[in-house]
Amino acid sequence: MEKSPRMSARDMIAQPLTLPCGLVLPNRLVKCPMQETLAVEPFYDPPIDKFENLYTQWAGADYGLIITGQVQIDIRYLSIKGDVVCHEHTLEEPHFSKWKRWAQIAQAKGSPCIVQLAHPGRMSPAGAGNRPADMMPICPSSVPVKLGDTWLDKMALEKVLGTPRACTLEDIDDAVAGWVRGARVAKEAGFAGCQLHGAHGFLLSQFLSPYTNQRTDDYGGSPEKRLTLLKRLVREIREVCPSPYCLSVKLNSADYMANGGLSQEEGLEQVRWLVECGMVDFVEISGGNAEQTSSKLHNSFGAKTIDKAPQMSESTRIREAYFTEFAEKVQAMQSKVPIQLSGGFRSRTGMADAIDSGVCQLIGLGRTAVLDPDIPSAVLLNPSVPDDVAFAQSHIVRGQWFANMIPVKVVGSGLAIQFFYYNMRRLGNGLKSSPDASIPFVVFESVLETLRSGLVQSLGRILQSMPLARAGKAD
Repeated sequence: MEKSPRMSARDMIAQPLTLPCGLVLPNRLVKCPMQETLAVEPFYDPPIDKFENLYTQWAGADYGLIITGQVQIDIRYLSIKGDVVCHEHTLEEPHFSKWKRWAQIAQAKGSPCIVQLAHPGRMSPAGAGNRPADMMPICPSSVPVKLGDTWLDKMALEKVLGTPRACTLEDIDDAVAGWVRGARVAKEAGFAGCQLHGAHGFLLSQFLSPYTNQRTDDYGGSPEKRLTLLKRLVREIREVCPSPYCLSVKLNSADYMANGGLSQEEGLEQVRWLVECGMVDFVEISGGNAEQTSSKLHNSFGAKTIDKAPQMSESTRIREAYFTEFAEKVQAMQSKVPIQLSGGFRSRTGMADAIDSGVCQLIGLGRTAVLDPDIPSAVLLNPSVPDDVAFAQSHIVRGQWFANMIPVKVVGSGLAIQFFYYNMRRLGNGLKSSPDASIPFVVFESVLETLRSGLVQSLGRILQSMPLARAGKAD
């Protein structure tokens, strides 16, 4: 009997996928939730003038799914000044019309869009959010961020983040109410669903990690109790947003810390609950936090990406994505809930190989979606582009030497992610991305912005992003 011909790489990633909720994705390519940093105070509503430029590009690029940048659920706690916020007045005018317009822009060409909902927890810098100067950020337990060992590192961290206070039960109830409100707002505005951000060291991830969750009540003390908040969120959101509303969760495969943190074994059990609970439509896998030491995602800014596409083989897997090993363990559960793997994908053949091997069903594109916003339609799904040249433009974040010269780790380590924030702002202003911009140039641009918009506001924006460098949304 003749063996059926193997599906082409292009056809593999072009396959539609029906999620458990019934939502049909036209292909397997997902625009990851990169922070846009474009919203403005006092309400941090969706900046429609900027999003008309930014999301129109992604909407017309033929992604199978678009996930928005982080939307913070509590206006007191932002991860960086510029995050969109779902606040208590969002369902009122003039705020809600902006949300409805955002949903229209993002889905204008047929690609569904879901909203990522987040809370930074202890990663909310001073000045990021509408809270008094003496109000500390929250964390499951009072565990401060540690980056660097010098007195300068410690002083900078104390000024920017301080020591978080442990969440009270009232804090937890407020956070749950915020997430549920965010899910409802996304639904009422016309988005296809939402994603809970449970990775990269943000509040939900802090509850899931034994390093930051040292509680002994119903929300901590054991792997099962560390899941309590996530379980509560999934159940309460499903009560107000049943299918066909799409509910996704983004989780860490591990914290990748030198000592302590979430292990892969516990991370697998967290994924197991999600894929077996019957309420989640897909799980996105990532990894790392601000204190990680070995996450390939967060340590890849200085590595040049590929300049030649690998070939698919029957016997050898390409394994382009950073968290492939963990995803393989997840697939051993033989769940019917799709898995999205994000971080490291660059070539059509690498993406197709991951799908063909069963490692994942969805391909997340983050940094690539910033530097090549139209890459699905222009390259990856374009049948006129052969496999050997069907990959994201080769690039490296230039000027790493500048970041390495800065003696304060919380500042120097934050500069690489500024490159992507800078390019996101360019797209929002109707310009093209600048892949060759260097870190010194981006810093120089920030200085010019300081002169244009005021010293305090711009320096605050730069400082507030620094602690998130290693936990940035840069897949």
